[in-house]
Amino acid sequence: MFRSDLFKEASKSRAPSNLALQILCFIGVFIVSYIFQGIVVIAVALPLMMQKFNEIGVFSGEYEFDFEEIYNISAEITTDTKVMFATLFTTAFVIVCSIIFCLLIAKRSARSMGMTLKKAPASYLTGALLGGVLITVILGLSALFGANRVVSSGTFNTKLIILFFIGFLIQGAAEEFIFRGYLMTEIGGKHSAFTALAVSSIAFALAHGLNPGISFLAFFNLTLFAVFAGLYIILTENIWGACAIHSLWNFTQGNIWGISVSGSAQTNSVFTTEALKNQPLLTGGKFGIEGSICTTIVLGIAAVIVCVLLMKKKKSVGDQH
Repeated sequence: MFRSDLFKEASKSRAPSNLALQILCFIGVFIVSYIFQGIVVIAVALPLMMQKFNEIGVFSGEYEFDFEEIYNISAEITTDTKVMFATLFTTAFVIVCSIIFCLLIAKRSARSMGMTLKKAPASYLTGALLGGVLITVILGLSALFGANRVVSSGTFNTKLIILFFIGFLIQGAAEEFIFRGYLMTEIGGKHSAFTALAVSSIAFALAHGLNPGISFLAFFNLTLFAVFAGLYIILTENIWGACAIHSLWNFTQGNIWGISVSGSAQTNSVFTTEALKNQPLLTGGKFGIEGSICTTIVLGIAAVIVCVLLMKKKKSVGDQH
């Protein structure tokens, strides 16, 4: 199985070597980071929630509790632009907590997380291009099957698009830092690369397990995306390319093509993607195109290509020795 210099660096970690304890530490860091994020998001969402409750008579004592209505109000508030921006931008806490744990508590090097400056701009730009192209190819494949079509959204707010772009740059990087830069390399430093990829990829999918519209295929595709991203990090020996892939994958999907990102509400976008068939296998259903078989096909091919490149790299290094 593929080894990596990142894993060699991470093997110097002072964190527990036991896999169960490593997972528990990760859960702790994950919870702490999302508590910090949640505090800000709640602060933004609370006034909106109070306004809605006042409108339906909760504070006047005239309201009879209806769980479904409360749920729908909560779901509606999460689609508010201010709340969505707060959710995206505060994922910066996830990056900070991951770095603090790895560098200050586990006493790992920045290199072990893939934070290298060598070729960082080129890696990021390549990843950005790849992320945008991959999701576009997936959409094209679904259109070829007659499942979706793309139409103009009519009007879109350029300032909002830019803010979403910045937000997704942070959000994509945050998930790469905690699931790959931290968890995958932490496990890979003490265990096999296969174990590192498997555990971090399943953890990534589980973190999205409560998203609206989740299905078995969507869960599988999330795992497959994580495997692809993990392999890409091992190939490039840095985290920047994977961060860019993740960010542009989400941004292009949501704000260029107008597709729900992992079941989240659709946002301001340049185009709108319309389902032509009621076939969740091809369209992904409520989860968005990430739940489509088209995503499985394209990500599967992409993962195989990265594996081939890794084997060539391994052979080239072996020949040099």
